[in-house]
Amino acid sequence: MGLIVSAIIANSLIIFSEGHKKHSTSLWILNITGAVASTLAIIAVWRHGVHGLHGKSYLFLMLGLISWFSAELTLMYYYYVLGIEEYRLVSLTDGFWFAGYVFLALHLFTVLRSLRSTIKSGIVVLASIVTLLFVIYNVFSLISSEFLIDVDFAAFVVTIAYPILDLTLIIPSAIILVSLRKDYQHSIPWLLSSLSLLVNAIADDGYVNDFVSGNSQNLWTWDLFYVADFIIMAAALFWYNKFHISNEIRNARMEQ
Repeated sequence: MGLIVSAIIANSLIIFSEGHKKHSTSLWILNITGAVASTLAIIAVWRHGVHGLHGKSYLFLMLGLISWFSAELTLMYYYYVLGIEEYRLVSLTDGFWFAGYVFLALHLFTVLRSLRSTIKSGIVVLASIVTLLFVIYNVFSLISSEFLIDVDFAAFVVTIAYPILDLTLIIPSAIILVSLRKDYQHSIPWLLSSLSLLVNAIADDGYVNDFVSGNSQNLWTWDLFYVADFIIMAAALFWYNKFHISNEIRNARMEQ
């Protein structure tokens, strides 16, 4: 319930803000939620350590969140200091986003490694085919857009890279969500973190399509999904800190 209420309140601030303030409001909300999620990830890694699959998966998650939070901070700098709303060329922000993709994909694949005995091959094949078709459609849409005619080769490669990188998040996230549907009570942090990254990947495709199509008036709507992404991730990390790690610490003290 707290997760839903938080998402509604945060997104309502964006939805009901004045038209010319929606972008700046989105930047503030994204940076606040990104900071909360990153802080909770740092606390989780500090309390648990990096030993075992849990430790490694949340280390990658922490690094990924910090990378994406850094990207949001950079966008805020561009907006308030340089007066730039959206970069049409390659920028430092893309580097932070790409680094985040790498770490978050490693997080998901580490989770998959722990679930390999419960994952059915049919689910993997189906999720891969559906996601691949989805990404191919988006890539062809980008290639055929007029946006790519007006930019240099580097910007072309970076723009095309986003839907391809989304593939590394959508497939493992979908597999984890399906595999944990019957055991969600014992795997809530992994379930929520996978749902968060799936929401982000889908929203990313929509954002990039509107961006290259010149539909800048629609970009703020995708920020609602990015906000929800950070909030869901924060909820996953809050649960992990409060229950999993606290129980481990309590049990360790009892055994001493």
